[in-house]
Amino acid sequence: MSAKLRNNPGERDVVVLGGTVAVVLGLIYWALRAGFDNPTLPVISSVSLSLFLLVFPLVASAVKGKLLRGEGSPWYLTYPFLWLCGILISAGIGYSVPLVGINPFFAAMFFGVVGFGAVLALWVREKGLIRALSYIASAAAFGVWSGGVVWGRIYKNPLFVESLIADGTAHHDTLHLAALGNMLRTYHAASIGIDGLTYEPYHWGTAWLFVQWANLVGLDVLRFYQLTFPIVGIPLFFGGVALFAIFIRDRRIVAGVDGSRPGWRFWALLLTVSVGFLPIGGLDAMGVWTSNLLISESYTIAVPVALLLTATACSFAQNVKVDGVALADAPLRISDLLFLVVLVPLGIGALGYLKISLMVLSFAAAVFFFIRLSLYRRAAYLMSTAISAAVFLFAYPRVSLPAHREGFVPFDFLSSFVPPQWWPFFVFIHLFWTWAYVVVRLRRENIQTLGDLRATISGKRIIDVELVVGIAMLGIIPGLIVHIDGGSAFYFSDVQRWLAAGLLLPFVAGARTPAVGRKTGIGSWPTRSVLMAFLMVAIVGSALSNAIHWPMEMLRLNVKVRSVLYERAGHRVPLARARDFGRVRDPAILAAGLTASPNYPVVHELEQIRQLPVNERRHTALFIAQQQTPYWTMLSRAGACTFDSFVAPGLSGVALIEGAPPFGCPLNRYYGLGSYPARTHAETDMDRTESTLCLRAKKMGATTVLIVSFIDSAAVVAGAMTAAIEPRVSRVACRAPA
Repeated sequence: MSAKLRNNPGERDVVVLGGTVAVVLGLIYWALRAGFDNPTLPVISSVSLSLFLLVFPLVASAVKGKLLRGEGSPWYLTYPFLWLCGILISAGIGYSVPLVGINPFFAAMFFGVVGFGAVLALWVREKGLIRALSYIASAAAFGVWSGGVVWGRIYKNPLFVESLIADGTAHHDTLHLAALGNMLRTYHAASIGIDGLTYEPYHWGTAWLFVQWANLVGLDVLRFYQLTFPIVGIPLFFGGVALFAIFIRDRRIVAGVDGSRPGWRFWALLLTVSVGFLPIGGLDAMGVWTSNLLISESYTIAVPVALLLTATACSFAQNVKVDGVALADAPLRISDLLFLVVLVPLGIGALGYLKISLMVLSFAAAVFFFIRLSLYRRAAYLMSTAISAAVFLFAYPRVSLPAHREGFVPFDFLSSFVPPQWWPFFVFIHLFWTWAYVVVRLRRENIQTLGDLRATISGKRIIDVELVVGIAMLGIIPGLIVHIDGGSAFYFSDVQRWLAAGLLLPFVAGARTPAVGRKTGIGSWPTRSVLMAFLMVAIVGSALSNAIHWPMEMLRLNVKVRSVLYERAGHRVPLARARDFGRVRDPAILAAGLTASPNYPVVHELEQIRQLPVNERRHTALFIAQQQTPYWTMLSRAGACTFDSFVAPGLSGVALIEGAPPFGCPLNRYYGLGSYPARTHAETDMDRTESTLCLRAKKMGATTVLIVSFIDSAAVVAGAMTAAIEPRVSRVACRAPA
């Protein structure tokens, strides 16, 4: 195997980068949970899953005896496609776990850990110890930054459940995703489960994938989002971008790209694209959000999948193309036909279920090539485009919430997130990396006039530039013409950053060699280089400041939750600063703070229900009366009453019936809540009868209703709202109709 791997130095760089980041993230998560229930096996399993996915393509290529970098390698044996296969294989194994009752993941763990060890040993030997250690140290620092990004916000805080218990501070995004994942896991239904199993037209593909991976690592869905998603998703995201660039470099698909191994400039540029070259305040003002790419699990997975599919498409085109023959006229093999009529449509559809923005842009890119390269002259390409269009039309209404179709709202993204004085600069800064790639490519083509540009475009020599600019322009249109809740237009306009970066990185892949006979010394420095050096001081300073920002936010958020629990236990912490982390880790005090918190009985009881066998939960529905205020007032954030419904399905893995937000609470139209009618009256005694509950339960195929209460209903009626919270669960068996 090592002989085969020896021919893939760039791919090994990606594996070492991803593996180092995964290990660092695992250590950070484990450290952030110090003092709480903190088993190490889930962390080890999550890191092992990440290593398995990283190593699989290299091992698969060695077993098949194919060189992934070989000029004649078919598309189905390329590293990008094999990486996609590894994702699908791991999902398939996870899907089989509850069916067969056997989890073979320990074998996969062994495969990932041993494979990574072999790759690492070979990589260190060829790179040299000093260079290897400096690379690993840089990758570890990058892992600290990425951990700060994903865990420095309340979305996937490692203490998410503890924060929910302490004071109800929990983001509804995560609860929504946990509810959706649990309904997929328990009932195999794409629903949020707040009142039966109504279908949610949402890009739920990532939730489905995470459920299968959760089966492998043995975690509940909510904790998977906290722990395993960052450890697996972050190496996949940045590894996918780097691999795409390395693949372009190796295949020399873009004119002017050499085949040298990635040097420090390559990784420095990737870091700059990720962290940002302006201060965070300036980036935020331009809608270039450095955290959203990782706090959105669907975007984190969809972007690398899209880039890996794009690399596979490049391999297909390069292998089909014959010198002097147009792509539309080149002969096609059976495998090429399978790529066109199977992989392209399925890939576009799969992207829709992962992230709708990627489906829209990928379909637009496919249509662009279909027209620009005159592929309509060939039946195979016509069939591929027709099938892709049918898949797109089928998937779109099933992954797009009706609430997001709000009609024409001019300049919505700008007016919501960009200060008016910065509007003239928006297109330049928000799409900076697209313009950077355009400048580099035009210089490489020696295009100096508009006439040169017109001739080059007519000669189809810069189709890659046309694609990147087209994706950038199409990506910013949604945010300029319609309202998309929560600033999600970003997930259309930001795609160009990673496509442009993946194409730009190959131009800085190798180390520069000085020309023979060139003078050395300060006197030989070009004035342009001196000016660039001054500019780089500002860029490096901003990048370092940005790199520190999110890790510090991660520590502050962690300490804040701990401080609340210390206060619940009667141990006030004067200042909740990042430096106080070491002072708020006492397990006894933290445990006392949890049990003294008002939401503890509710969370504990719902998590106990999750321990029921999945076959039992599949035939069960949950009911929590509106009188049960300890549940219906759990979340503390402004306007949270509309999201309290997510807590029960998100924690218990069982769907609610009659679980829509209370009467009088404004019903949010998003997150699938718009699929349910708002309550027209307060809950009545008739709504709580066993016959009514069983009727609702039978509609979702349940034969049992668990009625969960936390305070005595009689006490509520009598106005004794100070009654102690004592969870009780009553089981109602619903008889089958005669």
